[in-house]
Amino acid sequence: MNSPTGTWTDESSSHALDLWADGRRVATLGYEPLNDRWSLNYDADWVAAPNAFPLSPALALQRATEGYAAGAVKRFVENLLPEGRALDIAARTYRVSKSNVYALISALGTETTGAFRFWPAGEVPPVVAAKPAREVSREELDRRIAERDELPLAIWDGKLRMSIAGVQDKLMVYLDRPLDDGGRLFLVEPPLASTHILKPDPGRQLTPHLVVNEHFCMSLARRMQLPVAEVSIYRTPRPVLVVRRFDRIVQGGGPSGAEPTVRRLHIIDACQASDLPESYKYERNLGGGEHVRHIREGVSFGMLFDRVEQTVNKAVARMTLVRWALFQFLIGNSDAHGKNFSFFVRREGLDPAPWYDLVSVVQYPGIDHELAMAWGDAFSLNEVGAFQVAEFAQRCGIDRKLLQREASRLEKLIVRHAPAQAQADDYVDDGERAFAGKLRDFVMGQATRLARLTSEAAKIKPEFL
Repeated sequence: MNSPTGTWTDESSSHALDLWADGRRVATLGYEPLNDRWSLNYDADWVAAPNAFPLSPALALQRATEGYAAGAVKRFVENLLPEGRALDIAARTYRVSKSNVYALISALGTETTGAFRFWPAGEVPPVVAAKPAREVSREELDRRIAERDELPLAIWDGKLRMSIAGVQDKLMVYLDRPLDDGGRLFLVEPPLASTHILKPDPGRQLTPHLVVNEHFCMSLARRMQLPVAEVSIYRTPRPVLVVRRFDRIVQGGGPSGAEPTVRRLHIIDACQASDLPESYKYERNLGGGEHVRHIREGVSFGMLFDRVEQTVNKAVARMTLVRWALFQFLIGNSDAHGKNFSFFVRREGLDPAPWYDLVSVVQYPGIDHELAMAWGDAFSLNEVGAFQVAEFAQRCGIDRKLLQREASRLEKLIVRHAPAQAQADDYVDDGERAFAGKLRDFVMGQATRLARLTSEAAKIKPEFL
C-alpha cells in the first residue's frame, strides 16, 4: 500500500520506531528485515505545524506518490551511528551484526546527533527523569580513561552510552555550568539531553597531543572569527577536549530557579544532505587502490558546494564553504570528509552549522595523508599547485579573484592570531607548548603558500582549465 510520504505503510512492516522532537511525535519509521525495506511516514499534525522540518532534503515533509528514493531512509539512519571501534563495541554489546542498522538505532537512538529521538512505537518518552542524573567525577573519569582498553569508555554502569557518529572515543554529557565555574558532568538519560562531548586524548604514540592539536585548530578558527564550536581542555589530569554541542540549547535555570531543559536542534552532515551512505564520506569511496582510485563517487568539494542550492541563504552558505575549504588547507586537515561538515535543517532549507573536528592530521607521519576531498585532481597537499586551485574554483563555481582575496585575508589573520594561540595558557607543559609551536609554524607557512597559489591561479586563462 502506498502512502503520501513513503513507498509502503507501517502495516506491511515487521518493526517500527517513532521519532520524537520538541516533545511531540514527528514520524514513524518502519522496517521489514528480510527484504531490508524501510519506510518513513510523517504525522499529519507535524507536517501542518509552521515550525516543522524534515529529517533531510531527501526525506521531505511532502513527497510525490512514488515515495522516497530507494534506500534514502536507511542512508539517513546509518549516518547517525558510530563508526570504527565504537561501532564494534555497540554491535558486540547488543549482540547484533554491525550491518544491522535497525537494531543499532533501536538501541542507541535516544541521544543521536540532531533533534530526533528514536523511541519504541506506541510509547511516549518520559518528561520527568526516573532517577537523579548520574554524576561523573574528575577522578572517576580519569580512572575510566586509564582502563578503556579493558572497559570501553562508552560503557557506564553496564550500559552503552555512545550513540554519536564518529570514530574517536567520545562521551556525551550534560554540564550544569561552565567547568571553570565549578561545573559538574552528568551522564544523560531521557528526557535529559547532552550539552557537551568529551574527547579524551587517545594516548597513542601514533597521534601525540591530539587534544592540543584539535584545541589549537578550533581555537585559532575562533580567534579568526570563523564559525566554529566552542572547545576547552579539561584535565583529569589527562587532557580531555570538551566540545560544546551546537545542536543543543539549554533553557531555563539561572536566577528564575526553573529546572533547566535542553532543546535539541536538528542538524545533518553532508552525507545526509547529499543522500549518501556513510561509506561515501571520502571522495574516493572505494579507496586509493590502483584499480579503483579513478572512482570518485563520494563527497567531493564539488558535491559539497552543490548543497548550496538547498540552503536558505546561498551567498552566505557559499562563502562559509569557501572559508571551510581554505581553512582545512591551512591547518593540513587531510581527513576533512563528508561527515565533517553539517547543516542546520529548517523548513525553508539548510543553514551551515559551526565547524568541528578541525585537526592538523599531517602532523602525524604514521597516518595516511591522502586528502578526503581532492583539490582538482590532487589527493595530496604537496601536489596542490596553482592549476589544482584553479580547478577547485571552477568545479565549485567560485570566482578565482574572490578566492585570492579570501586567501589573502586569512593569511593576515593567521599571522596575527597563530602566535598568540601557540602561547595560550591552555598548554601546560613543555611538550604541549612545543607541539603548539609546531602547529603555529606550519599554519603560517601554509598561509603564505595558499596566498601565492591563489594569486597564481587567478592568472590562469580559462581555456587552459
